[in-house]
Amino acid sequence: MGKATTTRARAAPAILDLFAGAGGLSLGFEQAGFAVVAAVEFWGPAASTYARNHPRVQLFQDDIRDDAVKQRIRAIHEKSPIDVVIGGPPCQGYSNAGNRDPLDPRGSLYLDFYRVIGDMQPRAFVMENVKGLASMKVLPPDLPRKEAEALRKQLAAIRRYKDLKRYGAQRALDPDERAEHDAIAKALPKMQSAIKQHLVPLLPTMVSIAERAGYNVFWRVLNAKHFGSPQSRERVFVVGIRKDIDRAFTFPEPAAPERTTKDVLQDLEGKPDGYLPNHEFTRHAPAFVRRLHATAPGENVYKTYTDGWWRLLPDKPARTVKENHGGVFVHYSEDRVLTPRELARLQDFPDDYVFEGPKSMVLKQVGNAVPVNLSKAIAVELLKFLNAM
Repeated sequence: MGKATTTRARAAPAILDLFAGAGGLSLGFEQAGFAVVAAVEFWGPAASTYARNHPRVQLFQDDIRDDAVKQRIRAIHEKSPIDVVIGGPPCQGYSNAGNRDPLDPRGSLYLDFYRVIGDMQPRAFVMENVKGLASMKVLPPDLPRKEAEALRKQLAAIRRYKDLKRYGAQRALDPDERAEHDAIAKALPKMQSAIKQHLVPLLPTMVSIAERAGYNVFWRVLNAKHFGSPQSRERVFVVGIRKDIDRAFTFPEPAAPERTTKDVLQDLEGKPDGYLPNHEFTRHAPAFVRRLHATAPGENVYKTYTDGWWRLLPDKPARTVKENHGGVFVHYSEDRVLTPRELARLQDFPDDYVFEGPKSMVLKQVGNAVPVNLSKAIAVELLKFLNAM
């Protein structure tokens, strides 16, 4: 695999990466010719990985909701203007694989992303997120406080009802739990009706906020497999162009032939544990190895799972890489799950891009990352757009 590139010409447009994670979005923009000068990442393991692989970037391991953090990145911008802000606010609140809970605190972090945009007024911004963002609904950010609090209490009650229902499927509810369950169930239709009347689509809300901040906004769902990544991974990209530029942004069109899992993993077949950084095997019990051996490519070890424990097809792109709580993909020809390094290759990370932390944390970092080739495809188009000014 190739080497990670970090040196850029001084004339390269300057990037600020918010919610930087392990650095997939940053790396794609660097490879396209941008200069990432600052980044913000709150989660320690991902911040450590980012710092190791992007030593020239000024990294803030802080909470972007903190006004002091916004002031520090504002000071960087005032000293040397930031041209583009990029970032992927945490997706768990929007993902179709999750609860899509309007109360999930991670689901409102997009507001801080747009506050930074509105304050700094970069030439452009790029926000990446899961496909579910396009269908997610939330409470309006400008809802009157009293009304918002009442709805949040109802949403919390519905979440509690779902928890109690789940507990009841696993064990007998105690008398207090049963009484609470029944009381919420009685009020449930009225609460659901009230909430449904207030929820608004998230993506149009984001677009409206960005337009009020002075940007023309363009968005599209792109699949990583169309841009040289060996996995099918659909993501929403929202691109804002400052209105004084007054030209439409054009998204990249599929250009690369599909790469297969075997294309990027074949040279690691038979290689030992530790052959590359993060090439760390999972120790399987003999009975589980026999179960893996009996699972054909394209099938799941456990029939009730969709993505976890799914055996790769060697001649096709992988499904979307996820952390899956350790239940990651099964190798197409070897009776084991993939190593973090192999999963990182499915996400287009070069082999010298080292992930920090224990394996469980590395799997989470890799699963949350933006495919580097997809990031680069967007960055190449944006760089051409900015250079044409």
